[in-house]
Amino acid sequence: MIVFRRRTLPSDGHSPWTRRFKQKIAAFYDLLGELVYRVMWIMSYPVVLLFFRLEVQNPERIPEGPVIIAANHHSYLDPWVLQMAFPRRIIYMVGHVFYRGLGWWFYRMHKAIPLKQKGLNLESFKKGLEVLQDSGVIAIFPEGWGNGNRQAWQGNPGVAMLAAKSHVPVLPARISGAQDILRKGSFFPHFVKLTVTYGEPIHFNGEEKPDKEALRKMTDLIMERIKELA
Repeated sequence: MIVFRRRTLPSDGHSPWTRRFKQKIAAFYDLLGELVYRVMWIMSYPVVLLFFRLEVQNPERIPEGPVIIAANHHSYLDPWVLQMAFPRRIIYMVGHVFYRGLGWWFYRMHKAIPLKQKGLNLESFKKGLEVLQDSGVIAIFPEGWGNGNRQAWQGNPGVAMLAAKSHVPVLPARISGAQDILRKGSFFPHFVKLTVTYGEPIHFNGEEKPDKEALRKMTDLIMERIKELA
C-alpha cells in the first residue's frame, strides 16, 4: 500500500523558498536604503546650511547609545530637518497611511516603522524594540501632524510605553522653521532659518508595564519638555 504524505508548510504559511526570496528582497531594500540615505545626506547637508542656516542647539545633550527622539510635528519636512540635525541615522515611526500611499517604497527603503491609527501596534512596537536593542535611534512625533495653532497636542502614549519597556532615554526635540519653508499657496520655497533644539534626556526608570495613568503622566512630561524648548 502506498501512502502519500501531505506536505505541510511552516506556521507562517510560507514555503522555505518563499521565505528566502522575501529575505533577499528585504536585504536589497535595506542596502538600497542605506545608499540612498547617504547620498541624500551628502546632497542635503550643504542646502540646509547655506540656504536655511540650520542651527542645532544643545547637541551635547544627545546621549550615546540607543535613544528615542520625541519631537513636534508641523511640516512634511520635519523628518528631513531632524535627520540633518542628528549625527546618526534615524528610524522613524510613521502613520500607516503613508506606507499605503504612492511613496510606500520610500518609507520601506528607509526602514520606517508603520503605525496604525486605531488598535494595537504590537508588531510595530516589537520592531521599535529591536532597533533600540541594536543601539539604534527611533524618532516619534507623539502629537501627530498638522496642528494649525502650532501648540503641542496631547501626545500619544506610545512613546512613553516604548521608553518604559526598553529603558531607553527620551530626547525631547523642537523643530522650528520647517513649517514656513513651503507655505500654503506658494510654488517656491522660502529660505527661512531652521533651528533644532534638544532638551535634557528623560529617563523613565520605573516598571516595564506602567498602568494607563502612569503612561499619561509620562507622556504629559514629554510633551511639556518639548513645549519648553519653544
